[in-house]
Amino acid sequence: MASHKMEVLTDISIHRLVPLYLMSSYLYYECDKNVLDDVEFDYLCKRLLDNWNDVRHIHKHLIDKDNLKAGSGYGITYTNRIIGGAMSWYKQETNGE
Repeated sequence: MASHKMEVLTDISIHRLVPLYLMSSYLYYECDKNVLDDVEFDYLCKRLLDNWNDVRHIHKHLIDKDNLKAGSGYGITYTNRIIGGAMSWYKQETNGE
């Protein structure tokens, strides 16, 4: 049975994959916190890469396609908007809201 997060990652607009990727990468690499498990993150990377040419988002330029191929989000420069969104997302996840 698919997890709720996997269903969200499957159904969400390809454009919204960009902030999910950036926020989850920030939490994992900069804060040592997880909001997605490895399977979910790998799926997110694959879906984003598979739809790369059609994705439109203001922060797309921050993403390296080689990182997506490797299933990694290491070495990204994060904006304050991404950091704030990531911390808010993590707080929601850990508070069960």
